[in-house]
Amino acid sequence: MVTMEDYPDIETEWCPGCGNFGIIKAIRKALVNMGKAPHEVLMVSGIGQAGKLPHYMKCNTFNGLHGRTLPPATGAKIANHELTVLTVGGDGDAYGEGGNHLIHAIRRNPNITAIVNDNQIYGLTKGQASPTSELGMKTKVQTHGVVNTPLNPLALAISLDCS
Repeated sequence: MVTMEDYPDIETEWCPGCGNFGIIKAIRKALVNMGKAPHEVLMVSGIGQAGKLPHYMKCNTFNGLHGRTLPPATGAKIANHELTVLTVGGDGDAYGEGGNHLIHAIRRNPNITAIVNDNQIYGLTKGQASPTSELGMKTKVQTHGVVNTPLNPLALAISLDCS
């Protein structure tokens, strides 16, 4: 039987109050509730603070390039259908650099789970608006405010009939 002890807390380098603490706790709890042992799980990540999450988990991990979580995750799932595959990253990772991969992963539906920490900012650069930043939002880089309409990832997924 899988328990929370199978997914121990590992010291992180995240800042106090970071949303990643809640996300990692929820992932650990979900994997235990699903009865998934660490050797049955692969977590794929890119670059950024959210991309560090697999480093703090006891499971199989693959840390790739920024925005490139979905291609290796899809390949792993094709190679091993029994593997529980998750991708983790931030909004810039998933919706910016990885936006094209997101669209095609939704279309292909490879039975993987993409977890996106959407804080409307490229967290590692500390000030660049992401594709989901709200119109008018001022940042260190967008000093006059964001001028592009924000991406709505949920509407995108629904429009592509994502399961």
